Amino acid sequence: MSVRVSETQRTDVPWLEVSGISKNYGGVHALREANLTIGAGTVHGLVGPNGAGKSTLVKILAGIERPDTGVMRIDGTETILRSPSVAQQHRLVLMPQEISLIPDSNLVDNIVLGSEPTRLGFRMRKQARARASAALEMVGLELALDTRAGDLATVHKRLLMLARAAAERDARLLILDEPTAGLEANEADMVTGTVRRLAAAGVTVVYISHHLTEVAELCDRVTGVREGRTVETLVGSDVAKAELVRLVLGVSKANTDGSVESMHAPTAYRSGDRESIHLDDVCGTRLRNVTVTARSGSVTGITGLLGSGVVELVSVLAGSTAPRSGVVRIDGRQVRLKTPADALALGVGYLAGDRTAAAMTEMTVRENVALAATARLSRWGIISKRREKAECDSVTDRLKVEAGSEAVMSSLSGGNQQRALVGRLIAADVDVLVLDEPTVGVDIHAREALWKAITDVAVDKCVIVASTDPDELVALCDRVVCLLHGEVAAILEKNEISVSAITAAVT
Repeated sequence: MSVRVSETQRTDVPWLEVSGISKNYGGVHALREANLTIGAGTVHGLVGPNGAGKSTLVKILAGIERPDTGVMRIDGTETILRSPSVAQQHRLVLMPQEISLIPDSNLVDNIVLGSEPTRLGFRMRKQARARASAALEMVGLELALDTRAGDLATVHKRLLMLARAAAERDARLLILDEPTAGLEANEADMVTGTVRRLAAAGVTVVYISHHLTEVAELCDRVTGVREGRTVETLVGSDVAKAELVRLVLGVSKANTDGSVESMHAPTAYRSGDRESIHLDDVCGTRLRNVTVTARSGSVTGITGLLGSGVVELVSVLAGSTAPRSGVVRIDGRQVRLKTPADALALGVGYLAGDRTAAAMTEMTVRENVALAATARLSRWGIISKRREKAECDSVTDRLKVEAGSEAVMSSLSGGNQQRALVGRLIAADVDVLVLDEPTVGVDIHAREALWKAITDVAVDKCVIVASTDPDELVALCDRVVCLLHGEVAAILEKNEISVSAITAAVT
């Protein structure tokens, strides 16, 4: 049963407020005029798909990143958080998703790390142990202070990190990034129970999680983040799982009943009949007996909420992760994909959702496009610049990249960067294109141009699109594979694909 902060403790005073926050990375809009108001003594959730901008917003709140534009206020006073240490001086503390402990040190050393009590330069051991003991009691951990952190169970490591964060400068705001990631249900309950106790004691919490039931039970307010924008904030009784699903998927209230569908019809192309890639009964870390077929001349969508197994399935298709069991076939032949290079050699190309990782931003468009086709464009180990330029011009003309081949990638808009990267896969002469969130971070016009480019490519290729955007799936796909808890919940064929059908399948 949900136990939230009482009405007497909850306040609408905007203790922390950010207005018009924007952040760009090399032309990629990570945040676009985001706004967030956090009242003292509340648990405020942040939800949204991968690449939505949550991580960037959190880094700005924690002083790790500086916004390009916008204002932050603490207690009504405009504040600039130039570094994490400045944020901590304001008693804002981030607990990262990754386990960040010193395994060979004991609990005391891990808790007081960076804020050890000293006198005249000497460590005050008694005070350090007292502080550590109080912090452990705060999170309900009954462990010997001299226990090695590396010997703890994962849930106890999470709680130790939570104790350290709460004890850091007597934290007033805790930012918790996926604090229950990788935990079993009963272990997650231990963490969320601790968060409730901290909130009841007056600590304000920003809570980021893809476990929507957890968010619905724990949070007083929840803000949805999508495509770099803070799109909506739910308050009180509106914080329900169905509404959170709508926020994550970016579906408007008018569209949840399926009465309004995408306005963007794809370019007509033939229905695929040749089986390009097939996964049979594949199991992995988050995958359970997944069977998927993608055909040439068509677009196959893969979707699901965070934690549903979409990331792992894409990783298997791209050759980044080998399945624990099951069979992968390409053009009917059983294969073992151990690396992305193995997949590429067999005609499967992958485009990561993070353009900043996929693009060589200080290289030209020509150089980026040619990266995957070096062997084909060279003779005796020497690359022909003429052939390289001709190849680049061919694919950029086909995909309507609005830049010359000698333009530096960082000078391009997000949409043009993405089209150039799709062009790189075409230049590699792959038969299967695996595109992970291909339109994240681009504006509406660039998104429509990308959709057109993808459907054009699918005339003679097999295209697989992993996306959390239902409108995108409706516009692009001939079939959509919906995952839930690591299993295939539904496979929607062309005449069955709608926003409402996708939303129902992934929840």
